[in-house]
Amino acid sequence: MIRRIVDFTLILLFMWACMILGLWIIDRIIVPLEIPYVHPLITAIIKVGASSVLAIIWLWIWREIVKRMFWHTLKSYRRRSEQTGDGESGGKSIKGNN
Repeated sequence: MIRRIVDFTLILLFMWACMILGLWIIDRIIVPLEIPYVHPLITAIIKVGASSVLAIIWLWIWREIVKRMFWHTLKSYRRRSEQTGDGESGGKSIKGNN
């Protein structure tokens, strides 16, 4: 139980750090971006597109980390239940009343 809480906390801390880094990149690099001889509307569209790409990458990284942690946890529970001989459910009823 403690292991899952630590894993969850580390994921959140890592994702917050990545989000702050992404916001810093947007603030320091993308917002002041000026492309000479290009219409300001086109520059604004490029800025929005680049910021959106950063946000989508951030969400994808988060999804991949959580997905891998989920499957890793599921496999470790299966291994643990097979070692103890309790079967697939880990010795507990799915309903929790048995």
